[in-house]
Parts: sequence; C-alpha cells; structure tokens
Amino acid sequence: MRLLPAVGLLALVAVVGTAGTASATTDPAGDVARCPGLNAGRLEDAPDLIDAVGEVIELGTSVRWTLTFARPLQVPDASGTPFRVDVVLYDPKAPTVSFGYYHGVNRLLRYDAVADPVLVTLLLPERGESRFIAPEVDGATMTVRIPGRALTEDEDETGTSPGLDALRWGVITRDGAACDLLGSGRPHERLVSVGSATAAPPAADDADRGIGGRGVSGRGIGGWLVWVVAIALVGAIAIAGERSRRSSSRR
Repeated sequence: MRLLPAVGLLALVAVVGTAGTASATTDPAGDVARCPGLNAGRLEDAPDLIDAVGEVIELGTSVRWTLTFARPLQVPDASGTPFRVDVVLYDPKAPTVSFGYYHGVNRLLRYDAVADPVLVTLLLPERGESRFIAPEVDGATMTVRIPGRALTEDEDETGTSPGLDALRWGVITRDGAACDLLGSGRPHERLVSVGSATAAPPAADDADRGIGGRGVSGRGIGGWLVWVVAIALVGAIAIAGERSRRSSSRR
C-alpha cells in the first residue's frame, strides 16, 4: 500500500514537467544550411533557432512569439547582408501562396536586422502591408508582439480575434543564402492561449503596437495554476497514503 503514493507522485511530477514545456517547439542547434532551392549566393551566419513558442495573450487581443537562438543576436547586423527572421503564418480563411522556400503560407511577419528596424506584416494574397514596432531583442531571445486583428478579422469589433485559434505558424531565418527552418519551414505550429486574469487590457493608444507605441503584456497565471493544482494533488495523495498505512497497521 505504501507504494501507491510514491507511484502517484512520480506520475504527477512527470505530468507537471510536461505541462511546463508543452508549448515550446524545439529546433536542433547547428542546423543552419543552404536555403532550399538556392544554389548560389554566399552562405552567411544566419541565426540558429533552437526554441520557439507562440502565445495568444492580453485576453485574446494580441499574439506573442518568443524565439530563442543558439547565441546572442548582433543587431543591427553590419556584416554582409542583414539577417532576416520571418514568422510564417497560415490563416484558413485566406488563400495560400507558395514561392521559393515558402509553402502553404498567406501571412508573413518580417524582421530585417537593419539600423532602424520595424516589424512588417505582409498579407500575401491581399497584397497588403502594415508596419509595427520592431521585435525586442535581448541577447539570444527575440520577442515578437502584434495585435491579433492585424492577422485575422475582428468580426465583432471588440478588440479580440476569435480566429487566432485557427492560425498555424512557423519560423524561417535567413542570412544571404543560409537558412534555418523551424521543422519543415511550413506553418504547422499552434498558438497557445495564455491566461491574463492579472493583467490589465492594453491601453487604447498602445493596443495596436504601431510605430511609436509599445504595449505591456504579461504571461498571466496559466503556469502558476498548473503548479497550484499539482501541489494540492500531491498533498491529497500523501494524506491518502498515510491513512492507508494506518489502516493496514491496525489489522
């Protein structure tokens, strides 16, 4: 009978450990190679992506991607051509486009590591373009934030975009003829919804995060809730095990 609590605890630790990392998508280190279909051009030092996560934040009004690279990014990139980071997207409501090494996409979020960078949103089938404040670069981490309605329609004009759950995404980095593709480079990853009960909605003049405005976001309480539930379950298992042990000893 004493074995049951131990087994339960081990299973619970495994589940909690998985829950803490399930939203991240890893990419092998050292896999920068020649871009598919590019047989010419200089192989420069493209950013080596090793981890990526896409999240719906701020009560469904915004999207955040956190990209982690094998080493710190040098921005602006003054060596050769500036490197480029594309978050590739598939919206099932729009026609898909394929060209070069981009397949099955219809939106791009593009960052070029120039002196005065911006985040460019390209709506490929509609041939539309918008510009937003550049991603934040902190050492080996890049954080891309954008309002949800820049990617899908805000049908009820509430500031939220229900269609975000249907989006699929991927990442492609490039420098010269060298690329690093997250997986196949196709947009297959899902966005993860992050609770924002403790975070205030973005201010009206910052919600769009356009040029000159920067919103404030938080990761919310989703991760903490997992641990609170885990601790409660551990306590319940321990109490049940102690009661079972006492019952057995009385017999």
